[in-house]
Amino acid sequence: MSYTRRKFIKTIAVSAGVVVTSSLVGCGGSDKKAAVVTPEPTEPSILDGSQYFPQSVVSGDPKADSVILWTRVDDGSGADTSLMLQVANDEAFANLVVEESFDALAASDHCLKIRVTALEAGQHYYYRFIYQSGGKNYTSRTGRTKTAAAIDSDSKVKFAYVSCQDYIGRYFNNYLSLLDNDDLDFVVHLGDYIYETTGDALFQSVGGARTIEFTDQAGALTLGVGDNKSQAANSLDNYRQLYKTYRTDELLQRVHERFPMIAIWDDHEFSDDSWGDRATYLDGAGDEQQTQRKKNSEMAYFEYMPIDHEQVHSAAELAAGTLAITDEHLFPNTRIYRDFQFGQHLHLAMTDFRTNRPDHILPEDAFPATVAMDQATLTGFLLGTGMAQAQVEGIVSQMSPYIDIDNAAFAPYKATFLEIFTGLYMQELLARVEITQTEALAQAQQRAVAAIQGNLTTSYLNQVLSSAKASLPSEHPIQMLPALPEVGVAQGLAFYTMGKTSLFNFIGSRYLVVKDTYDLYAGYLEYVANLQGTSVQSGFDAAQTEWLGQTFATSTSTWKMLGSSVSFSPLIFDLSANRADTGISLLEEVLNSDALPATLKQRFYLEADQWDGFPQFKSSFVDNVMSQFGVISLGGDIHSSYVTEHKANNVTGKKSFNFTTSSVSSGTFGSFLENGMQQIFSQLGEVPEALSGLPFYFDPLVRSATKRDDITDDMVFSRMWEHGVAIVEVDAEQVLVSFHNTGSEFHNMDTVTRNYYHDADNFLSKVRLYQFKINDGVLTQL
Repeated sequence: MSYTRRKFIKTIAVSAGVVVTSSLVGCGGSDKKAAVVTPEPTEPSILDGSQYFPQSVVSGDPKADSVILWTRVDDGSGADTSLMLQVANDEAFANLVVEESFDALAASDHCLKIRVTALEAGQHYYYRFIYQSGGKNYTSRTGRTKTAAAIDSDSKVKFAYVSCQDYIGRYFNNYLSLLDNDDLDFVVHLGDYIYETTGDALFQSVGGARTIEFTDQAGALTLGVGDNKSQAANSLDNYRQLYKTYRTDELLQRVHERFPMIAIWDDHEFSDDSWGDRATYLDGAGDEQQTQRKKNSEMAYFEYMPIDHEQVHSAAELAAGTLAITDEHLFPNTRIYRDFQFGQHLHLAMTDFRTNRPDHILPEDAFPATVAMDQATLTGFLLGTGMAQAQVEGIVSQMSPYIDIDNAAFAPYKATFLEIFTGLYMQELLARVEITQTEALAQAQQRAVAAIQGNLTTSYLNQVLSSAKASLPSEHPIQMLPALPEVGVAQGLAFYTMGKTSLFNFIGSRYLVVKDTYDLYAGYLEYVANLQGTSVQSGFDAAQTEWLGQTFATSTSTWKMLGSSVSFSPLIFDLSANRADTGISLLEEVLNSDALPATLKQRFYLEADQWDGFPQFKSSFVDNVMSQFGVISLGGDIHSSYVTEHKANNVTGKKSFNFTTSSVSSGTFGSFLENGMQQIFSQLGEVPEALSGLPFYFDPLVRSATKRDDITDDMVFSRMWEHGVAIVEVDAEQVLVSFHNTGSEFHNMDTVTRNYYHDADNFLSKVRLYQFKINDGVLTQL
């Protein structure tokens, strides 16, 4: 066999031979023509060159006539490295359709990403990369990919979707369920492909076999202070190292070698619970706008992930063949949302929740006592919605009492609280930020002055005052101050009323917020923003929302699906008194007993960082886009599994459904909620014994919370304590979704921290299968 371009010029599957220009994507880019390999006089030997391809091979973004192929070469030279790509119809590479050479650039970390075009629809192709040295050919492992079925094909489609694969202290055993289904057409990754932290004590373990220490220590971001320090990726080298390390995982490599992947990012590809170019590690204790860090994360993503760059380029750039990713293509100009069609029966739209979304509605550093809506504003807004006067008065009567702390009558209290909160802010700042005592004191004083002014709820201030008195001697002047009035004063909506009970915290901001008051405040802010032509809830910005609506409105596919990095399923705990029956008498007894503090007898959104955090936008989008066109959404991020049936659209009568898959390896949402519950109870005192078993009932709690008349989404399935992946099969008649889940530490099972890579049968015997079918708009659990 002679490795010449001339021999294959007529069969090269790259649109009239443009593989050397516009079909070349060099992960950072090169507009120069690829070198032509000089043929050997005799056929050279083919040797195993896996050592030169430590991240193996990857394919992605399959279209009916094209696919993206990726590898990374490492020969130790540090220089640009020439590689040959071979693509064939057969695994033995007897029938080559592409043979061409390209340069893997040092400037792109030696990544090479190529768009191969003019392929046949619905076909498997095999590919490999060859590194030539000393007259020998060292080949990567062989990858198998598959193009999408032609748009007029009556083909069945079978694919998997996955989310959240933390490497630190964990293994990707759940991918064994995918490898056990070798007939998958492709795999969708909904985000959190990497985790940017290397030892976050909140959810990661350290000291095991699976650890990462950044080589570029100077470029890394240090989190925490004292003995609680950890690191997060910050520099381009940091982010590249994460992808390189994750991609050395044996099981992940095997998945990539067998199936093409369609990927989007969530938050951890940049920063936990991020929005735009903003991180949230400090919960408002410092400015976390990190534009260059965001761009570094995107550059590494585009270099390492098999995502087509075409979306971010103009027609002129495409025609010129310049597919380089430059600064102008990165944040805030990024676009990764795109769609795919597989035959007649599947139209898949992939979305981006992070790049253009607004801030979380409740600030992490919101002062709990601050009144966000005074009585007049609250009353006027409710009346403006058409609510009856009596109902408005009833709602206002349930709000927090407040006083104007700047009133001369409360001058002694203002001075006292300025002193108390200066100390509290200083304590919190020193626990979160590496600053001197002097700097912390100055910032704390500024924070206290900004907080102790205007309308403040006495409910929170009296708690703080009582706590201060308990820690001070009896003769201290503060002991002389009586409690502030909580009766006979104005009542309004304070951040405390929405669950905010501490100065800097995600509890009461992004997690565990009081649903009813949060909905009210979110609706008010959206109303005000809409008057100014903006929005505080558009997780998808106007351009993406319009694109999605148009995509689904014009689609003729049997089934329309939306890939979302976060879930559309409602995650609510209803702990209110006299609530709907959960069907579990013991749980009902606990919820209606005095063991549950009165302040917790409310409805809570478990996470406001996902779609629940934008309640009005979510409701409108689900009804006017998803349900109108019968769209099925596939969600991730939340480390748990859910199935939700949304209400039918009034015009079309169609319904939409959400299927959220759990994490490949990341800690379950149940464990995160249990930790949050412990934190809340620690502020109220010890956990009552009667409530110690509450984590056992997380699933029935979240399911039963949607049974009330004012909830339009019906949660029909929940598994908060299990890991897993999901597999979808579609044809002309139905959609079949199969959750392949495994237990966690909650079940005394070790399915993510123990390596089962060479014990697949044992692992697969632990898999729990849950299946759901949609046929004629009806959802059935099998």
